[in-house]
Amino acid sequence: MRRTTTTAAVLLVAALLAAGCSSGDDGKAESTPAPAASSAASSASEPAAAPTLSTKWQPKLNAATAGDHDDVCATVGSKACVTYITELAEVVYDVRDAIDTAGATAAYPETMDAIQDVEDASAAYAEGGCAGSSEATLAEGSVCGGYVATLLTGPGIVSLTMTTDELTVS
Repeated sequence: MRRTTTTAAVLLVAALLAAGCSSGDDGKAESTPAPAASSAASSASEPAAAPTLSTKWQPKLNAATAGDHDDVCATVGSKACVTYITELAEVVYDVRDAIDTAGATAAYPETMDAIQDVEDASAAYAEGGCAGSSEATLAEGSVCGGYVATLLTGPGIVSLTMTTDELTVS
């Protein structure tokens, strides 16, 4: 938010200077502010570039889901499933912490939404008594199964939204 306000202020000042300095008498006054405006615009756009946290975190997100985990959550309350989705959620939380530490929350709006989905599913899974349940499966489309589905896909979605957010800013 602060960067957007600063960028807008710099561009407004540059535009006002260009308009105020243009007398139209000899035509040269109009060309003089142009380099100042373009240099102000280029320096203003440099701080707006988002950090590229994806270069560090996408490999970690991908590694968390790598391997053969096809049936680990066939029963969404099994100990193996609880352990696996906990590991996945922890990687997602680490990404959230990295974004917060970098002060880049505003640069990653879609990623933060995806992380919030994981946080919500994790809390609902815990509060819903899903852990330890031997009745719910992914195939049944149970409420607990929905939470687990969100947790299983969370790292992949966070990885994709990081790229989307970085491309949107650049």
